[in-house]
Amino acid sequence: MKIKGEIIVEGSDQIRSLLKIVDKPVSFLGMVDPNKGILKIGNMQIEIENKILSFPYMVGSTVAPYIIYSLKKNKKAPLAIITISVDALLASGCAISDIPLLSLNQSDFDLIKKFNDRIITVNAKKGEVFIDEE
Repeated sequence: MKIKGEIIVEGSDQIRSLLKIVDKPVSFLGMVDPNKGILKIGNMQIEIENKILSFPYMVGSTVAPYIIYSLKKNKKAPLAIITISVDALLASGCAISDIPLLSLNQSDFDLIKKFNDRIITVNAKKGEVFIDEE
């Protein structure tokens, strides 16, 4: 299955990794440990290092780009981020950190949610998400 999204921050044409879906807004300040590459949601801890991270949208402060950059500097960053709604802080954080960022519409985001913890491929040059349906 191929899903077409909008490229916000361009990247490689072959990003292949485990998809980690978070069905809630993400705040990089307080929810993300940039030293460990861990996203904390309630009692859950999700490893985002070298994963494809997907969440509906970002909330939080102007510190977010710095935290995203710290993830990259510490080699704990996701390989790509997929969201529904992109704000300037998320886009700038991904741009300065060289993390590809794609935006999907709500129905396509809902579609990929069922593929959490599956290996997918992102083409961040064409804005495409490929999911092998088994």
